[in-house]
Order: sequence, then C-alpha cells, then structure tokens
Amino acid sequence: MFDYNAERYMTRAIAEEIPLEVALHLWSLINEQRVKGVELDYIQVFELSANNKKQTIIHRQEVPKRESFWIIPLEDVEPIDSTIWCIDNGENQMMLFPENY
Repeated sequence: MFDYNAERYMTRAIAEEIPLEVALHLWSLINEQRVKGVELDYIQVFELSANNKKQTIIHRQEVPKRESFWIIPLEDVEPIDSTIWCIDNGENQMMLFPENY
C-alpha cells in the first residue's frame, strides 16, 4: 500500500480547505512510514488539531492497528482542526474528508 509510484490526488474540498503545507506534511508522514518498512493499511486516518500555533496530528490505521502522534510547527499557515483520510485503492491514492467518501 502507498507505493511511491502511484499517482496522488486530493478532492476539490481538500484542495480548497486544507493548506498545501499541511497536505504535504500528511503525505510526508505516510512516506516516512514506508521508508521505515511499516506495514500500511489501505486507509490512513489523520486527526488534526491546533495547539499553540502548531499542528497536532494523530495518525492511525486499523490493520495492523497503529497510532502515532506528531506536533509539527507550520511556517506559512495557521493550524487547523479536521479529520482527513488518505486511501490507496491499489492504483492511485486519494486525500479526502471522511464525509466525501
């Protein structure tokens, strides 16, 4: 899952509502897990919240069950509160809000 060669997309809602800096951080967190050899589920869940002008991210998946916690300083944008999914269908990868699934 989440092969480097797959095309990555985002829904229009993500493109309009999520700062690019934040979206790139989320893809980067997935890439870091791949580099470490972590087995990734087809759906990666990111729960984002603002914390003292830093972006707090809970990154989790169901199979195998795993959860990571990150605090990321943002350079050009304000932190946001949101839940975002990244889904790999085997051919491409999509970043979307759960309500758009």
